[in-house]
Amino acid sequence: MIHIETERLTLRRMQESDLQTYYEIDNHPGHCQYLSRPPHTLEQSREFITTARDLRLGEEGHYLHVSVDLKSTNTMIGNVCIKVESQVHRQGDVGWFLSAKLRGQGLATEAVVSWLDFCFSTIDLHRVTARCDAANERSRAMMERIGMRQEAHYKQIAYFDDVWHDQYCYAILKPEWEEARSSA
Repeated sequence: MIHIETERLTLRRMQESDLQTYYEIDNHPGHCQYLSRPPHTLEQSREFITTARDLRLGEEGHYLHVSVDLKSTNTMIGNVCIKVESQVHRQGDVGWFLSAKLRGQGLATEAVVSWLDFCFSTIDLHRVTARCDAANERSRAMMERIGMRQEAHYKQIAYFDDVWHDQYCYAILKPEWEEARSSA
């Protein structure tokens, strides 16, 4: 069971009732701008939610997506995810996708901070990475704001929309996260 509450948000497992909302968020113009895939069809959205709902916590090699709900409306506004890269080495990779309609309110930061707390404490990861398209300045700024450091700049690593895209990779270690959180 996953149930994380923040001041304004609830993070929880996805469920079938999220289908229409997830589909609308994913198909909002510009939502997939920095993703190397087109928006999901309704059937792909259904499969995505079923996988997210049924994936075992901490399963290696697969992204576990959970819903981010706005408490004031009890509505899904996006999702956060973790892929455990290695259980032995306690490495993971996080991501986030929130509705473009809610940008600039600090909701992505609030969701990601609570998700990283969960990844370091409950999943017991030692190191977490996150990647973003080099043109995605908002994600990059957020990663720096929460204490992640840039570790790599991958040149032309993704090809979509007939263009090669660069990516940045950021990371943070559990002791660094704990120190940053205790001083916040």
